[in-house]
Amino acid sequence: MSQAQNTSNLHYSLSIPEPHNHYVKVEMEIVAPNKKDVQVSMPVWTPGSYLVREFGKSVERFEASASGKSLPVTKTNKNTWSIAKGKAEKIIVTYWVYAYEFSVRTSFVDADQALLNPSSICMLVRGMENTSGTLGINLPGRFSRISTALPKNTEGYYTFQHYDELADSPIQIGNHQEWTFDVRGVPHKVAMVGIHNADKTRFLKDLKTVCETMTDVVGVHPCKEYLFIVQNVEAGGGGLEHLNSTVVVMSRLNWKDESKYKSFLGLCAHEYFHLWNVKRIRPVELGPFNYHEENYTEQLWVAEGVTSYYDELAMMRAGFVKPAQFLATLESYVNDLENRPGSRVQTLAQSSHDAWIKEYRPNENSKNTSISYYAKGLVVAALLDAKISTVTQGKKNLDDLMRLLWKRYYTEKQRGFTVAEFEAAAAEVAGTDLKAFFDKHVRSLETPEYQVIFSEAGLTVNIKTDQRQVSGMTTAAENGKTVVKFVESNTPAWNSGVNVNDELIALNGFRINNDADDLLKKLSYPGTSRLLISRGGIVREIDFVFSTTGRYSLSLGFEKDKKSPALEKWLGKIN
Repeated sequence: MSQAQNTSNLHYSLSIPEPHNHYVKVEMEIVAPNKKDVQVSMPVWTPGSYLVREFGKSVERFEASASGKSLPVTKTNKNTWSIAKGKAEKIIVTYWVYAYEFSVRTSFVDADQALLNPSSICMLVRGMENTSGTLGINLPGRFSRISTALPKNTEGYYTFQHYDELADSPIQIGNHQEWTFDVRGVPHKVAMVGIHNADKTRFLKDLKTVCETMTDVVGVHPCKEYLFIVQNVEAGGGGLEHLNSTVVVMSRLNWKDESKYKSFLGLCAHEYFHLWNVKRIRPVELGPFNYHEENYTEQLWVAEGVTSYYDELAMMRAGFVKPAQFLATLESYVNDLENRPGSRVQTLAQSSHDAWIKEYRPNENSKNTSISYYAKGLVVAALLDAKISTVTQGKKNLDDLMRLLWKRYYTEKQRGFTVAEFEAAAAEVAGTDLKAFFDKHVRSLETPEYQVIFSEAGLTVNIKTDQRQVSGMTTAAENGKTVVKFVESNTPAWNSGVNVNDELIALNGFRINNDADDLLKKLSYPGTSRLLISRGGIVREIDFVFSTTGRYSLSLGFEKDKKSPALEKWLGKIN
């Protein structure tokens, strides 16, 4: 791609000489006349995915020069290079990035496409994080299209106002399709990457409905244009939000499966709502970003849990699911949460703060010791929505809180909010003190007030504890063996000493073929049973005492012929 002469103080040029070899060549032009030394760093993480990923590990062949002469370079830590530029005003930095990790958080290049997340490709210049700049892309000969939310200038370069904008603007390169539609006068594009069996007309119609439904929450659209990058893959899913775009993943032949199609629409709703919640309405810790280490906050439940709640709510508001289906989904979230041992170990605030070491690094014991701020955040968002609707007698709901946060912190103060400010805003909308609500549901291990809050909002609520016969272990068949994958705390398997990775061979002399629970129910006698296992290649017998275990069960319903202003404000008119 031929482009005009660059005139900015910070310019990136990206090229992919041989896509099948998975390398991106990056050239940076840096104009910094008042600096003797220039430091450039590769981020260690990408916003929206709270895990240190060490993008610097993929950097190779780092060089710096001025006026054609090499400059001394020192690598000062794992992700930073220091360049002794002397009196040179403009320097050229060149390096290569190996990009062959496919996910929404990383960069991937092969013979068919290039999905570039700039936070894993483009280094930042220390001290110039707020400097505007330009980006040029040299298209490989076999590729014909570039899709990104970055705007272009008159010279044909992509532009950014600061590094945060560049880092938050994924780039799709290839021969993909590009579809368009409008939402409230804002142009939207869909980059459809890879082979798929989607119905274009139906998908664009439904996606437009999703986007309009989400826009209605706050009532103001923040973008000049928006981009969905849809990666159609053999198997998989997931998405990641960005400032004016998103990358979402869909199994290429699942478009005709109604359940999976609606699930994908829900994913799109989730990432799209991040346009408001997280990218603009945000905890104060989430921007401007520190790209060199973890950015801790106790409010990821607001960022992700509230968004997860709204993607489920939007599917009902848009007519894709019925109110009874929405309640069933809410029930499943509550029951999964209450039957997870970690709910009695980790608070919602702790889950948010420890995302960097727990949420994205689960192990075989995680369910016993932690919760998801997505899942419990959704539940608490539903409780907060119901609570606000009730105490205002149907005059306000969670939408009003999102609008207040938008106006006060994004529009007026132009910053994020603290924990105290978020909770004060919620109390302001509700017209009553909510400290006890947040203390109980966010900062304590107490069981949430499902019965009180949901029934006061107009739902029927039935909560019981069922005594069920369960072993407390999850197994999988591997090469003809039954292997333990999870042992739930305070269950028969846990108390009997079963370990993850044990191979289960027999129970009371009967062979186990990945049917341990069924055999336990049939063959366990009062008292102690004998479980034959192999652990580390050594066969042994252990005593197994089978017993019943309590399982929490909540069910929600609509009262017949009873209309509640709070319920109607919360969930809309129920037919």
